[in-house]
Amino acid sequence: MPATATVVDLRSVAPQPDEPTPAETAAAIEGHIDAVQDGRVYGWAWDRAHPGDRLEVELRLERDGGPPLPLGRVVADRPRADLADNRIGDGGHAFEAEIVLPPDAAPGRVSAVLRSPTTGETEVFTQPNAEEQRFDQLLAPHLQKIAERIDAMRRDQRQLAAAQQTVGRLLRDLNEGIAAARNDTAQAGTAQADRQEALAESLREVTERVGSLEVFLIRMDSTLRGFDSAIAGNAAKSGGLPMLALVSGAAGAFLATLAGLVLFRLM
Repeated sequence: MPATATVVDLRSVAPQPDEPTPAETAAAIEGHIDAVQDGRVYGWAWDRAHPGDRLEVELRLERDGGPPLPLGRVVADRPRADLADNRIGDGGHAFEAEIVLPPDAAPGRVSAVLRSPTTGETEVFTQPNAEEQRFDQLLAPHLQKIAERIDAMRRDQRQLAAAQQTVGRLLRDLNEGIAAARNDTAQAGTAQADRQEALAESLREVTERVGSLEVFLIRMDSTLRGFDSAIAGNAAKSGGLPMLALVSGAAGAFLATLAGLVLFRLM
């Protein structure tokens, strides 16, 4: 009995192409060879699209009629203050390397190949020619002045920011002071009302005591008139001792006055 053939779908076993991955952000390499002197090369390099990367730098000598001559490799990872001031990443993108040039080589033919470690892209930077170097020398003082003015503006901006913070703090303190003053005014109004109530109560007490004193004086006046009438009657009946009656009346008046003074003092 012949064997039964098995049908195989070649699509299920054939290797499938890898799924496309999202394209990485393209590199934006910038750099410059600042100087080549005394057997050393100075410059900087960074990737604006990947500012955290430290670019690989291959130094080489450009030659007419032949391939470039490799001079060495270095990583652009040295910190430099002017790079940080100009916001070239965190400033740690400078490079420096020692090179050995052939006796007949011109230092101006040294170039740098900058490579991004993230994307693998490269850029070649050469030194400016003599005319460009003279232009750079003429432009450098003006660029320096512009940089100084920019630094001054940054300092002024920081001072303005500090002044703004100070003004904001003063305004907050002023608002808190106004709120406290309003609270004190309310409390003072309450205290003033309490004092006025106490004064009114004292005035009522004084008024009552003055009324009592008036009643006492009226009674004392009636008593004195009674003394006068009694003295006059006794004198008419007895026809004598007028001095004793006068002394008795004076003593009564004195006691009445003394009682009134004591009452007024107690007020």
